[in-house]
Amino acid sequence: MAHPGAVRRSPLVVLLAGVLTFGAAAAMLCADPGTSQAQGSKTKRSKHKPVKNTKKHRRTATASHRTAAPRPIERTRLYPQCPPEMVNVRGRFCIDRWEDSTVDASSGRPLSPYFPPDHHLANLLWNQWTAEFEQEKALATGTADGGAASPIAMLSLDAGSRTPLALSIPGPVRNVALIEDSADDDDAQDEPPAEVVADAGADAGADAAATPREPMALPVLPPWEQGGEFSPMAVSRPNVTPQGYTPGYVAAAACRAAGKRLCREEEWVTACKGERGQDFPYGATYRQGACNVFREDHPARILHGSCSSGLSDPRLNLVQVDGADLLRETGGSPMCVSRWGNDAIYDMVGNVDEWVDDPDGLFLGGFYARNTRKGCEARVNAHPTTYFDYSLGFRCCADLAP
Repeated sequence: MAHPGAVRRSPLVVLLAGVLTFGAAAAMLCADPGTSQAQGSKTKRSKHKPVKNTKKHRRTATASHRTAAPRPIERTRLYPQCPPEMVNVRGRFCIDRWEDSTVDASSGRPLSPYFPPDHHLANLLWNQWTAEFEQEKALATGTADGGAASPIAMLSLDAGSRTPLALSIPGPVRNVALIEDSADDDDAQDEPPAEVVADAGADAGADAAATPREPMALPVLPPWEQGGEFSPMAVSRPNVTPQGYTPGYVAAAACRAAGKRLCREEEWVTACKGERGQDFPYGATYRQGACNVFREDHPARILHGSCSSGLSDPRLNLVQVDGADLLRETGGSPMCVSRWGNDAIYDMVGNVDEWVDDPDGLFLGGFYARNTRKGCEARVNAHPTTYFDYSLGFRCCADLAP
């Protein structure tokens, strides 16, 4: 549903407005909140008498507090047994065996994993990055107008801010943070190892003197996704590219469309640790390369020169290092398996981060370029459910009948 009071605007109008007001917006993001308020209006002293702390007032406040209902626990129908694509965890719940991809709920046609599984967001990114790609090609051939920065380049100037810019998207979506910064609370920032950066710096000097390289081609948003509405539904399948670029509330809706729900944190962590309850799917101690995490480089550094720039770029999950994909297909890390009896869950650590059911926003497990050795305990709670970038996916859970 649209955010209450949101103004319906075309993506182009919103984008231009964001570009024209970028300097002012960046200043507001960096300003001290108290200073901004003081400059915006003079504070008037209240003429109202302070409320007395009477017994009646205390009783009213206490009653009001008691009536605040806790957030309901989301549940699915009770499955007599787990569906074939799900794994039974201790007879308590079912969880998807593989990271989810998405299809249109009506037609079953697969949605692109390189764009958000939402009609308005997918088309907004397609239009923005098509324009950026043309600018990159022009720069590579020396035909660009050097006096004007592209919209994406201007937005990426805010990469140092911990508060992402938000654009008001028309249609039945919320104010979604188009992420050009990725500072999080999991270990260090997602920088590649120091030796990789050092080597890259040496190469950069040679590249600067050479002719600019042809930019990496954009993946195509299928024409049918450009031309009409679609509604995402989660599917769990092996040997496919998992869905990235997913806001948390879209992940929740995709699970519901499949008759499932997002996992709760406790469920997710329990499933990840396997029946032995170990910190990693494969054992008790970290093993480099067993899961697709802490990889040798970062796709945003390769494409944009910084690990915190251009994080909505549809090309990021197609980047390769030494001929190997950074993002792997579902089930593509055979050692990264959480065992449950004769069954197994794949890739719960690494590959893509996975949203879980938390109203404030929480994703778990790390992704391929995150520098974390926390295994099943890796968690990021720095972003709301409207956040998305290339690294964000999900998997679903379902309730099992006793």
